[in-house]
Amino acid sequence: MNINPLYALPNLFTAGSIFLGVMSIVFSSNSDFQLACYFILVSMVLDGLDGRVARITHTTSKFGVEFDSLADVIAFGVAPSMLLYFYMGQSYISNGEGYKIVVSALFVIFGAIRLARFNIGSSENEPNSFVGLPIPSAAVLIVLWILMDIKYDIFSVEYKYILLIVAFISGILMVSNIRYPSFKKVKWNLKTFVILLIFLAVVFANYNRAFIETLTLLMSLYVIYGIFRWLLLILRMQLKRIFSSFNKKR
Repeated sequence: MNINPLYALPNLFTAGSIFLGVMSIVFSSNSDFQLACYFILVSMVLDGLDGRVARITHTTSKFGVEFDSLADVIAFGVAPSMLLYFYMGQSYISNGEGYKIVVSALFVIFGAIRLARFNIGSSENEPNSFVGLPIPSAAVLIVLWILMDIKYDIFSVEYKYILLIVAFISGILMVSNIRYPSFKKVKWNLKTFVILLIFLAVVFANYNRAFIETLTLLMSLYVIYGIFRWLLLILRMQLKRIFSSFNKKR
């Protein structure tokens, strides 16, 4: 039986994502938090490339899907949770140890549930939108805010618990029914191309001055967008129900 050697190519990207996730854990345990954060960010790039490489080379497979999910648990579940735990340990009050352990563990558990649900729901078709916050987005949100805190010391010692709240909310969003846009099936037309150019111009214009700040803003807006759209949907449904009930009474 002939095996196409191209099948190894996307899996190499996935393996690289696992490797960087493990490296992030190692550097987090050694208190090199900035480098640990960057390992996770680069891992996200590799995670985005493996699927695209598989589609371009026509080497998509069930093995690749499962391997990618296992990689995501490590790179975007365990790695950011350990980063958060060790980072909080530097300045958090001693009686908060239990909270650190619980939140870190729940983040991994919620992430695993999110991936399992995604694998069951998506089958062989790429979704137009994600049900629940994707685990890479949740992980990168935590990483970016830690980088912001390293750079600007946003959260003083007594307010470091805010990072735990962010991680916990991110975990809840992963297992929620809130929908987030997927960019895997973007239709490349003139409008999309212009938006992409504007986005790239903003990112590169701020590369030297505020690269991390720009990424943090964009990722935070992405997370908030899903919540805001969900609240609008609930409000619209409630208003529709009220008006429907009012019309029946008339």
